[in-house]
Amino acid sequence: MGITLALLLVAPTWWAMSVRLAALGQGRGACQIKGVAFALFQLVVMVGLIYLDAWWAVLIYVFLMLATGNMVLEAVALRYPGSALGAWWLRQKTAAGRRAG
Repeated sequence: MGITLALLLVAPTWWAMSVRLAALGQGRGACQIKGVAFALFQLVVMVGLIYLDAWWAVLIYVFLMLATGNMVLEAVALRYPGSALGAWWLRQKTAAGRRAG
């Protein structure tokens, strides 16, 4: 099951990283290449963590899953700020900034 989840994260990770790099002003080709490289690197790390089968490896695996979800939410907010999900995430970030500041 862990490998299936890791494989399912490749496309969202690729897209989220590509959107982030595009927002930083990088070219389309570079964004796609760097996005897929990052997604494949994350896949290799996650598969390695699955095969380690240690309690700390599971914690790192779960952290990577959560980090990917955060990356996707950030990408949705960058790419589609007017969407319900993008607007909600921007409101959450604003509220968190007010609490921290």
